[in-house]
Amino acid sequence: MTAEPLIAATLAGSAALALVLTLRIAARRCLGAGAAYALWAMVPLASLAAALPSAGTRISLPLTALEPVATATTRTAAALPAADPAPVWFAPWLAGCIALLVLQALQHRNFLRRSGARRRRGRLYAAAAGPCVSGLWRPVILLPADFRERFDRRERRLVLAHEIAHLRGGDLFATALAALLRALFWFNPLLHVALHRFRLDQELACDARVLARFPEARRCYAGAMLKAQLGGTESTDGPGPLSCGWFAPHPLKERISMLHHSISTVRHRAGLAAALFLATAAAGLAWAAKPGAPVVAAAAADAPYVDARFTLRVGDGAEQRFRRVNRFGEPFLATVSDDAGSNWEAHFVATAAGAGAIRLSAKLSRNGAAVAAPELLLHDGESGGVKVDAAPGQPALALDVVLQRAARPPQG
Repeated sequence: MTAEPLIAATLAGSAALALVLTLRIAARRCLGAGAAYALWAMVPLASLAAALPSAGTRISLPLTALEPVATATTRTAAALPAADPAPVWFAPWLAGCIALLVLQALQHRNFLRRSGARRRRGRLYAAAAGPCVSGLWRPVILLPADFRERFDRRERRLVLAHEIAHLRGGDLFATALAALLRALFWFNPLLHVALHRFRLDQELACDARVLARFPEARRCYAGAMLKAQLGGTESTDGPGPLSCGWFAPHPLKERISMLHHSISTVRHRAGLAAALFLATAAAGLAWAAKPGAPVVAAAAADAPYVDARFTLRVGDGAEQRFRRVNRFGEPFLATVSDDAGSNWEAHFVATAAGAGAIRLSAKLSRNGAAVAAPELLLHDGESGGVKVDAAPGQPALALDVVLQRAARPPQG
C-alpha cells in the first residue's frame, strides 16, 4: 500500500473544490441554483478518478557518452517507486478517519436525541427540531411540535413539499457522501471550509425545485422560511451530519433573495447539463493526468511464467514487436539494428515483486558498449516504457512493454 492514490485524490479533490467555489455563484445567477448544486459532483468524481489506475508508467533515461551500467542504474533509481511508508502515514490517517466518522455518528445521534422525535403517522415525526429530513436507510421528516400552530395551511403544504423534494432529490445521500469525504480527507482544510457552501447550495436547489412546482407561492414560501428559521429552540444548532434542514447555518437573506430569481426551464436544463459535463471532464482530466497505477489481472499471483510483449523502435525506424514467455528469473535477449548500422541489444530479467507486481530489469547496449540499465516495476496487464535519449548523431531508442503473469507457456 502506498500513499500515492491518497495524495492524488487529495490534489484532484482540492482542485475540484477550488473550481466549484469559484464558479458556484456565477452558475447560480446565470443558470440557476440546481446548476450550482450539481457542480459539487465534480469533487467526488475527480477524487475517485485520481485514485483509479491509469494507462501505465513511462520513464526517460538520458544517454551520456556510453556511461557504465552502474552509473545508469543509479540515475534510474530516482524513477523507481519509493518504498511504502505505510507505518509513517497510514496509522494517523486511519485514526483521523475513524475519529471523524465516530464524531459525526455521535453528532447525528445527539441531534435525534435532542429532537425528542415522536411518530405522528408514516414518516412524519413531531420533534423539538425541524422542519428537516433525517436518516439514510429509513429517512423521516421531523416537524416542530407546534407545526400546525406556527404555519398556516398553505405554508404547511410548502414545508412538506420542501422536505419531500429533499427525499426525492437524493439530498440525504449527497450529504452522507460529503460526510464520508470529510472523514477520508480530514487533513484537508479546504474540504471543511467548503462543507457550509455545499449545504447552502443544497438548500437553494431544493427551494428552486419547490418553486418550480408552486411558482405563484413565492411570498408564502418566504414567510414559511422565515418562521422555520426563527422559530424553535433548536434553530441555531443546525441539522445533524445525516440531515437536511431549513434552519441555520443557511443565510436567510440569501435564500429569500433567490426566491425572486427565476430561471427558465431551458436555462435550468442547460445549466444541469453544463455542470454534469464539467464534473465528467474534471474526472477525466484527473485520471489522465496521474501517473501509472496498478491494474489487477485475472492471472494467479503465484503463476511461474511471465508473458512479456515488447515494442522496440530506434530513431524514426519502424516498430518491431516481439513476445517472450519465460519463467521468472530466466534472462532473455532482444536485438535490433538501426539505419545507422548500430546493433542494439537488450537483456531482460523479470522477477516477481509481490502484491501482483513484476520487476523488469534491463541492460541496454549498442555495438557491445553498455548504455543504461533501467528497471520497471509494473503490475499484471500494465504497460510501461523506457526512452533512451540520443547521443549526438545517434538515434534514440524507445521501448514499450506489457507484462502479464502466466500459469504456463503458450502451446505450440
